[in-house]
Amino acid sequence: MRIWLANHYAVPPNLGGITRHYELAREWVDEEGAEVTLWLSSFNHSRRRFIDQETKRELDRVPGLHLRWLWSFPHTRNDFRRVLNMLSFAFLFFLSGLFRSRPDVLFASSPHLLTPFAGWLLSRIKRCPFVLEVRDLWPDTLVKMDGLKNPRVIKALTWLESFLYRKADKIVVLTEYQRKFIVAKGIEPEKVSLIPNGIVVGSWKPDPRKKSEYRRRMGVAPYQFVALYAGAHGPANALEYVVRAGEHLPDGYAIVLIGDGPEKERLREIKARRSLHNVHLLDPVPKGEVYHFIHAADCGVISLADNEIFRGARPNKLFDYMFVGKPIITTVDGEVRDIVEENGVGLFSGAEDPRGLAEAMKKLRHMTEEERRRVTERGRDYIERFGDRRKLAHLLYGELKSLVRTGWKAMKEAKRSG
Repeated sequence: MRIWLANHYAVPPNLGGITRHYELAREWVDEEGAEVTLWLSSFNHSRRRFIDQETKRELDRVPGLHLRWLWSFPHTRNDFRRVLNMLSFAFLFFLSGLFRSRPDVLFASSPHLLTPFAGWLLSRIKRCPFVLEVRDLWPDTLVKMDGLKNPRVIKALTWLESFLYRKADKIVVLTEYQRKFIVAKGIEPEKVSLIPNGIVVGSWKPDPRKKSEYRRRMGVAPYQFVALYAGAHGPANALEYVVRAGEHLPDGYAIVLIGDGPEKERLREIKARRSLHNVHLLDPVPKGEVYHFIHAADCGVISLADNEIFRGARPNKLFDYMFVGKPIITTVDGEVRDIVEENGVGLFSGAEDPRGLAEAMKKLRHMTEEERRRVTERGRDYIERFGDRRKLAHLLYGELKSLVRTGWKAMKEAKRSG
């Protein structure tokens, strides 16, 4: 089966960012015998710079997996240049796709809706099924985060959202909240499939010898209890409150944030202004190295803004922390909190509450070795049941295969009736 997989922000594992689509593509090639073309941007969103040829050459060559790097307009903050970035990627995806041979199925992913719209157009021209993956609920996320206020733009994006829901042959969501949200809009429940984020089990092995090295790289002392956040640094992540938790911590504690984004400079200013020497802000690292940093820390932090739209979030770092076996502090109420508490792998510290986060760190520090061992076991059991990327890739591939068979039958019936 020939699959086109498009995500503006997809990255291979040697870069920091969304590796979901590369990992799905590789599983489909290695385990299912598919031929996959992954369309991704040569401008790295999290690092705000173009990916150089040397970085691209570092990737293993995988027969059957084709990476199509598309130029997109550079930007450093969320202004009109980011809109141009989205438009340019979607336009070049459509233009490039016109001149390539037909896939069996076209899979296009949000968060922004322009890439899926270009994907739908190409699917009509190529006469193949179209699958829409919903990573974020646009435009609802933008509106509720006060990032979009123009009523005409909101109306246009809301229309486009509904249009894509109706026209997609299959919709893939990452959380139960998203599934319920889309079904509530009148979309048939059987059309929506829940394929959450996950982990390539076996892709990383703990190495106790590296623990001290990575603690040195974080800038923390051997005696400090370290809470680590690894991920995007944007307005939606509410990291100001994570940084400010450093004000409420005594000696012997540290907070480390790894990643990049439009809020990074403001976080540096908060750290400097409040003299938070126990807070460390690090640059992004490749996915493989993130696990070593998590292993060297004592717990992981999940942080999002106190907003209804994030009640249904299930970010990938939830799976990362459980995979490595670390207890979790979440500031996010809703689906993440339910998973953390029901599986006994961490604490809810309160939304946008620096003092609450600091108190949660103190509680986790006083866990016994036996309690920590049980947290590790529960986390890995959850990954085995719900977060194994290979199992999820196989499940999704089966749905795509069924969709392609159904599509061919429909086309043959249409020809006979015509």
